Amino acid sequence: MGSIDAASVQGSDECAGPKGASDDAHEPLSARDAFDILSNDRRRFALHYLMQEEEAPSLNQLSRHVAAWENDVPPEAVTSKQRRRVHVALHQTHLPRMDDAGIVTYESSSDPICLAERADDLNVYMEVVPGNDITWSTFYLGLSLFSLSLVAAVAVGAYPFSVLSMTQTAVFSSLLFVVASAVHVRWTRRRRLGSQGKPPTRRV
Repeated sequence: MGSIDAASVQGSDECAGPKGASDDAHEPLSARDAFDILSNDRRRFALHYLMQEEEAPSLNQLSRHVAAWENDVPPEAVTSKQRRRVHVALHQTHLPRMDDAGIVTYESSSDPICLAERADDLNVYMEVVPGNDITWSTFYLGLSLFSLSLVAAVAVGAYPFSVLSMTQTAVFSSLLFVVASAVHVRWTRRRRLGSQGKPPTRRV
């Protein structure tokens, strides 16, 4: 079961039609709506599962998997009470909210739940660095300044950097950026909705 782009929308026939079909001219989701949707764990868990599935799930299927993540148990271990609690909240509050925002299409509890075109816009906001952390742009700026300082120290022969050649310095600086980029890519992939495994956390 692999991650899919929301733009492809689930392959279920029930998702075809004016609301479930892809709309190339859709208006982007506003930042305010995106952060509001993603700020709720239950909505984020639901979207994560919808993006993992190639076929549009039923409300019962979605409720069971969201309840499993909420209670940190396998889906088959979810109790009827746990599933029902999620089922009611999704049906009455969260799915209608996401339908209004153009992220999913949801008509009734008996219909499959389909991703809409705007769901594609959400992962951009999942990659935003939490408030208490430094941004990746700031991190790369700091890494660049460190590399420039190192080159300058080697160039003027400052101890103990005088033992390094310019070639060694260039290789070391390049390796720093390669490692940093690899960590950045891994961090970004783990925070994407629809990736393998549990839903990504979102700290505000």
